Amino acid sequence: MQKNLVIFIWSNLLRIIVKSISTLTGRGGGKFAKLMPPDQNYLVKNYCGIYQFNVNTTYPMESAIWLSGVYEAVTTKFLRKVMREGDVFLDIGANCGALTLVAASAIGKGKIYAFEPGQTVRDRLQANIDLNPQLKNIVQVLPLGLGLTTGKLLYHEDQNYKGNGGLFGSQGIPVDVGSLDEWVALEKIDKIDAIKIDVEGMEYEVLVGGKSTLEKYHPIIYFETLPIFFENKSYTIKTIYEFLTYLGYRVVSPTKPHEQIPFNGPYPANSVAIHSSRADRLKL
Repeated sequence: MQKNLVIFIWSNLLRIIVKSISTLTGRGGGKFAKLMPPDQNYLVKNYCGIYQFNVNTTYPMESAIWLSGVYEAVTTKFLRKVMREGDVFLDIGANCGALTLVAASAIGKGKIYAFEPGQTVRDRLQANIDLNPQLKNIVQVLPLGLGLTTGKLLYHEDQNYKGNGGLFGSQGIPVDVGSLDEWVALEKIDKIDAIKIDVEGMEYEVLVGGKSTLEKYHPIIYFETLPIFFENKSYTIKTIYEFLTYLGYRVVSPTKPHEQIPFNGPYPANSVAIHSSRADRLKL
């Protein structure tokens, strides 16, 4: 009983401190997540101003949301800036839904397809959708990974960062994988306005597997470019930039003034690919 009270007091005191720091700096609470006691369950009210969000502090992403009220402040600000009422958004690597709900708060009666092959975090994603009945007809959760083609890959959770997982190892749980182009054709998707890709280093496979889709719909692409995830790959972040440029995209920073990123870096944690047909969305 006393231990639970101490944990409760510490968690809420830390939350007050981190929220104050977040307000002053404009940054999220990710760096403080490791200070949270594990396996504590909380309900965040008014996430994105309108939603409820379940948090378990075993998962650093969710701890960050509990502490500061936002996950990845830069990403959240960018999505709110570029998304429009009625947009169709693909959240590839949706995890527990932190950014799925951010996008939902901006698109009104649009549509979100949230791809998540990892069952544990996908269950948490679905639970957060179910917690908000207004999302029932807006968000569709898909138990599918995206890559170059249809098949099976092994999903392996990162034991040092619970909730994060990849499909590029030799061990793990078999999951279904398809290409973006195949999925779009099968589901007869006729509009895509923006895509977020966070797949722990498989970004290039996702993009190449969606080449026809990108050429047809020119969605805004927000994708992870942390160099650590590309250290053992046969390609580099530069390869991704060159591929997108070939398709008519310009790769820029997610923060104002959205300057073009040099092909040789240095690279931000996340990059934005914007087609000339949608360049106006960065001007506001």
